[in-house]
Amino acid sequence: CNNLGCYYKKVGKYHGALSYLRRALKMEVELKADEMTIASTQLNISAILSKLDKHDKAIQHALAALEMIGKRVTKMDPTTMSDDTYSVLALAYHSVGREREFLEQWDQAAMAFQTGYQVATRLLGENHPLSITLG
Repeated sequence: CNNLGCYYKKVGKYHGALSYLRRALKMEVELKADEMTIASTQLNISAILSKLDKHDKAIQHALAALEMIGKRVTKMDPTTMSDDTYSVLALAYHSVGREREFLEQWDQAAMAFQTGYQVATRLLGENHPLSITLG
């Protein structure tokens, strides 16, 4: 379902994408999928809701993803952490910042953007494509 949701997102059929992503999230939770999988689905749902101008709901999903990834990062040994995990963490902060910006929560948006950028530059490196994009 997640792949179908991403496909529909890509072709601009946001309501269809949202439907598939919500189904995917439900299944992932029921099957106790990996935290990163669930967090990524939450971020995809957040992006769709944002496209539909439902920023109050979009931020809830972005914050849920951020909390989930943050817990994973604090539990894991930093030497075994993948760049993908750090990338998703940086993107989660960026998503929260974007939604806070839409909701005109300027200080909180700036803090989220700054934290996402710091995660990317410190943990992925200043020359990493994501660090450059978020900078």
